[in-house]
Amino acid sequence: MRSRSCNPEIFYPVASPVAHTFAGFWTFLLVTARFRVRLVTACRQYLPQLVLLVLLANLADIDFLFGLHRSFTHSLAAAVFVALAVSYVWRIAGSFWRSAGVYFLAYSSHLLIDLCTGTKLGWNATASAIPLFWPCAKEFRSPLVLVVGVSHKDLPALFSMKNAWSSFYELLTFGAITVALLALRLRHEQRRTMSHNRETASRAVSNSHPIR
Repeated sequence: MRSRSCNPEIFYPVASPVAHTFAGFWTFLLVTARFRVRLVTACRQYLPQLVLLVLLANLADIDFLFGLHRSFTHSLAAAVFVALAVSYVWRIAGSFWRSAGVYFLAYSSHLLIDLCTGTKLGWNATASAIPLFWPCAKEFRSPLVLVVGVSHKDLPALFSMKNAWSSFYELLTFGAITVALLALRLRHEQRRTMSHNRETASRAVSNSHPIR
């Protein structure tokens, strides 16, 4: 892996916390899909779990605090380590390995988004590379850029209009995906409710006409 210093010129555009937060919420939707409760109830009842998954989806960017950019924290090895460590402390999905899988999914969503983040949308070579298979020195990037990253090389760039538009693009794009997922979730809940009502009605009819 190439050493990364604090030189602001090498801080390539990255996806903002907007995109990663949405990804953490998607993980929460996946985990709670098997629960027999409505989404609003799940968000209230499992709020600490939701917050944890959102934090894990953003955690890889902690390397920025140490003057690094897309260092070993942006690797599958880091995702595995964090997933196992957090699962040891809190088994969010019952068993140790199932919980580790959920945590790995939340953390890895960050890596997937960063792989597809660059300076220009489309099929090009503008994506920033990440050390996906660290400690292997080779870095990887997607040839397809789906997210126009924000610049954070200095304060003027951080609060620039370009960054505002990039964050707004993430809000619209990831928000639209979230709306689609919520619609699927609502449809699933409605089907489950209808199935439950039919079963209840069937049992009521059977009890009212016992076999003699």
